[in-house]
Amino acid sequence: MKDQDVMQLDESERKVLDLSFQLGLTERRIRNISINASLACAAVVLSAVYGIPMLWLVALTVIILIISALEKISYARALLHYRSLVRKLVYRVEQLEGAPATALGSHPAATLERRLELDRPSAADVNT
Repeated sequence: MKDQDVMQLDESERKVLDLSFQLGLTERRIRNISINASLACAAVVLSAVYGIPMLWLVALTVIILIISALEKISYARALLHYRSLVRKLVYRVEQLEGAPATALGSHPAATLERRLELDRPSAADVNT
């Protein structure tokens, strides 16, 4: 990428771009989610075995729900940043190639697939 391309990105998109070239980040996130889920399951099992009062179990459930909600919000925000970055990169490639800009709300992959289906000869056309 050229410097001018990176300069057109906002701060969060630059961060996403940099993080996309870092190895192991996704694996680390999956590992952390697995550890959190395992700890939550262990706490529930231990509370059942040792008879921890219901109030503690409710408190643990609330904490787990808060952590899960924060993880989901974080994931959704990351997806929004990735989506924005992909759009900007597609627009830049279209500029460089001289292709018409893809409109928001369009489905470029589905449109291409549909055009390819229409260009393919059908079985009835092949037999004639």
